[in-house]
Amino acid sequence: MLNDVKKYLAFLQFEKKLSQNTLESYWLDLKHYIEYLENEKNIKIFKDIKINTTREYINDISQYSYNINEELSTASLNRKISSLKGFHKYLFLNDLSMIDPTKIIKSVKPIKKLPTTLSVEDIDLLLSSINTKKSNGLRDKSIISLLYSCGLRVSELIELHLTNLHLDDSIIRVMGKGRKERLVPIGKKGKIDLVEYINNVRPGLSRRSNSKGIIYLSNRGKKISRKTIWNIIKVQAKKSTIDKNISPHTFRHSFATHLLEGGADLRIVQELLGHSSISTTQIYTHIDKTYLKDIHKQFHPRG
Repeated sequence: MLNDVKKYLAFLQFEKKLSQNTLESYWLDLKHYIEYLENEKNIKIFKDIKINTTREYINDISQYSYNINEELSTASLNRKISSLKGFHKYLFLNDLSMIDPTKIIKSVKPIKKLPTTLSVEDIDLLLSSINTKKSNGLRDKSIISLLYSCGLRVSELIELHLTNLHLDDSIIRVMGKGRKERLVPIGKKGKIDLVEYINNVRPGLSRRSNSKGIIYLSNRGKKISRKTIWNIIKVQAKKSTIDKNISPHTFRHSFATHLLEGGADLRIVQELLGHSSISTTQIYTHIDKTYLKDIHKQFHPRG
């Protein structure tokens, strides 16, 4: 059955042009599903799967993650459901299964949850706490500075090449989701940190391997990993004593929130973030309203 999963993923890669990150997520989801079928239900072929089989599996994973003992977020659960629905549709259309047991299964309605954001003071504190005299200090500062300055996803940042930079115009060309390209301005401070890293640190790292023009490099001269960036942020957040759960995406949320607080138009923020739908960007209007209420309460005589 795993061979059919691999064929399905190849179909998604070459026919649907899905990203490597998405394919890896689908592989983990479907691999775990196959293990469940074989070990818990003693099912060896897809034609033996019943509607209740898949429903019971979803009920099981909705309680706990199969990686660590914690409850799944709604977004993670819906991705796993999407993985199963796409795979079973593929099996049914290719006569590998008699039924599509996921046809009546619906995604879970997400709970609207405002993302964690940092204040401008928090950002300044975090960046100023980085010791740029230490090894990789300039690189780590530039990474955090660029995530905030341009509102990048971590996947977009690690794929940046030197050819993406148009620093004379203070512009970065970013390849977003679905291979959708956008131009994002880079602020003065973010540009200073980036240039300092490129001039003073990157040459030494790039000599250790073939960097292929990638901007942010590991100690081995290879493309820096998502995990390394997570660790950098975790370490620097702890040093700065900011008592918030900070991730790479926190800087993207902060970028959008600060733009709206400063009066930026929602459509402009949508364009800068690379959102295909403005409904995705509208979550930041809720944050902005919360900010406005706090300001009103603090400064209005009858707040």
